Amino acid sequence: MTKPPLTQAVGVTPDEIARLGYLFSSKDLRSVQSKLTAAASELRNLANGRQRGGGLVASLGALLTPEQCHLLLEAAKLVESVGSAVTHAKEKRVRTEADAKRRQDGRRAQAKQVVARTYPLPDETDEQRLDIVKAALILNRAGQHRSNYTPPKFNAHLRNLIEVAPRLFSGMTLTQHRTCALSSVRLEMIEELSHHLAYDDGSTVEERLQALQQKVAEAVALAVLTADERETLRLWKEALHPNDAQGAAS
Repeated sequence: MTKPPLTQAVGVTPDEIARLGYLFSSKDLRSVQSKLTAAASELRNLANGRQRGGGLVASLGALLTPEQCHLLLEAAKLVESVGSAVTHAKEKRVRTEADAKRRQDGRRAQAKQVVARTYPLPDETDEQRLDIVKAALILNRAGQHRSNYTPPKFNAHLRNLIEVAPRLFSGMTLTQHRTCALSSVRLEMIEELSHHLAYDDGSTVEERLQALQQKVAEAVALAVLTADERETLRLWKEALHPNDAQGAAS
């Protein structure tokens, strides 16, 4: 069997490049492609310097023997062969990334629809706002919301939202500030739930929803609300109905 010429990088195939560079993006491969193209061009310039004439490259090329110039041209061919394989691998990666983006965009859109259907979390009335507090507490205890907060810390976080000085928000009353704070909690929950369901681990969005709901059901089975959560809800109820709290106290 005839051996391939040394100027052909037969071992450097698009598949091998994909295997070696699976952690790299098409942008990374494009950068390598550009460097190889530039390297091959410089080798050719040096080898052909005496024919091209002018400049330092020509002067350096004039110092080389014809055999050395031939070696440089052969090296340029080898680099171009590697660059060709990189180009094919890059084009394949571009298509793969485009397919992955379309698939992930579809999952995100579906996840948003599923969350809107399953956790609409309206916040037009105070009772609905209390439901938002309750949902946030249960989801946190189930490890599905603000999992970087332990339940005691998350309870403290929600209670702190009651006390933040409204002067930080120009023109806001205390009640307006508290309503705005719960709107932020709601949006954060919806965003985190959507992100969680959209994550592609091989299961469908609906399957991830079912797994989430199972964890929530397990948490509620242990306790619909813990004593700490009931106290947080009580504090928020008083915060949203300050007149009722004052009347009860008098």
